[in-house]
Amino acid sequence: MIVLGIDTSTSFASVGLMIDDAITTTSWYSRHNHGRETMPAVSRLLNAVGLEPSDIDVVAVALGPGGFSAVRVGIATGQGLVEPSQAQLIGIPTHLIQAYPYRDELSKRVVSLLPIGRNQVSHAVYDGPFGPEECGRDIGTCGFDEISEIFKGDDVLLCGEGASGEAMENSKADAELFRSAKDLLRIALSRVELGASRTELVEPIYSRPPTITAPRPA
Repeated sequence: MIVLGIDTSTSFASVGLMIDDAITTTSWYSRHNHGRETMPAVSRLLNAVGLEPSDIDVVAVALGPGGFSAVRVGIATGQGLVEPSQAQLIGIPTHLIQAYPYRDELSKRVVSLLPIGRNQVSHAVYDGPFGPEECGRDIGTCGFDEISEIFKGDDVLLCGEGASGEAMENSKADAELFRSAKDLLRIALSRVELGASRTELVEPIYSRPPTITAPRPA
């Protein structure tokens, strides 16, 4: 099975390709250029192994939360890739992608944190151990200065991009340290094996409604 993964939720973007058990990924820091950078990154992955988009069986996309436009770029790219070949499209919440490496933590509250601007983070809690279909709980937003008070105790494991404030908005940081497409691919494959629907509705997850500026009077 050939699975392509696309995650453009935040400035730390990643795409990956799984061919049977072999996984190749590439991650980068994007300064609001996801629309221009994502498809070339996908093309380089496919060209490296001599594949065409029509060879892909499953496309997995990160649903967010994250940047309003950034999340939509990843989903739209996935939709465009599956349309001609009718490959399966699967959407995975970005919080689950961040928490997934810690899925086997026993008796732990795994708290995924994603920066959403304005000194705030989006959070979701996963009780270990958990699987590829876990939705998480206590999903919401808070300020960076509130994290240590809301999520405290020896049973808490903070993870994800929002758990490392010093690296956010830092183009020199290693994107894969925060969220790799490897976990997106693994979750997608597990969901396919569990019988994920081919007609599943794939829609972005937003941390808050988009800001719409009122039109100026004529």
